[in-house]
Amino acid sequence: MAEKLAPVDVSTLQERVYLRLREALYQGKFSAGETLTIRGLAAALGTSAMPVREALQRLVAEKALVQTPSRSIRVASFTPELFWELIRIRLAIEGMATRRAALNSSPALVESLREINASMIAAIKTGFTEEVLDANKRFHFTIYEAAAMPQLLEIINNLWLRTGPYLGVAYRMGYSDPFLTGTRFHERVVKAIERRDGRKAASNLKVDIWATAKWFTRHRIAIFDENEEKPLEMPR
Repeated sequence: MAEKLAPVDVSTLQERVYLRLREALYQGKFSAGETLTIRGLAAALGTSAMPVREALQRLVAEKALVQTPSRSIRVASFTPELFWELIRIRLAIEGMATRRAALNSSPALVESLREINASMIAAIKTGFTEEVLDANKRFHFTIYEAAAMPQLLEIINNLWLRTGPYLGVAYRMGYSDPFLTGTRFHERVVKAIERRDGRKAASNLKVDIWATAKWFTRHRIAIFDENEEKPLEMPR
């Protein structure tokens, strides 16, 4: 009887749980510094503890989560120095991807970006739903995927894992301003991509990232381990 049964493939479930938690981090559904429990996540996802434990360890290895000396797992917190370092890296890396995407521009890409940005604007104006975070991510990654640089895309994915929580803070506190401002920069990015102007497209996307980061520090949104902000100028 036993030989008639194939082994249960738990790796598929582990991968699904891992991807679900990654997506939650991307969209800022967990706050910086928030403690995550295996039991709580397993109950929310409707799984046993094992695939959740495996997923959390992978995310710790990717530095999206940290394990404390007491062995609890929490979302990585920001210091002002770490926050601005990650922002500067995003400016360089995501700017590079946007320049390449503009060179690969097509009518289909431009149309898709316009539709996504329109859905983001609608979500902001009609109830400020979670579609805002989803549309913002889809807009950016539609550009980065169009760059057709798989290694660069992997780097960007890891950066978003680490910076996603700060956008979630603004969303949960009901601040629509940084998102609405972002859609205006998105429109400029799309126009530049339509013209295949890589320099202009990258410049506007970098301003989008920078302006959002500055909004957080200007409004003293609680994402840092310490209340300190060093004045910085956007890199050229």
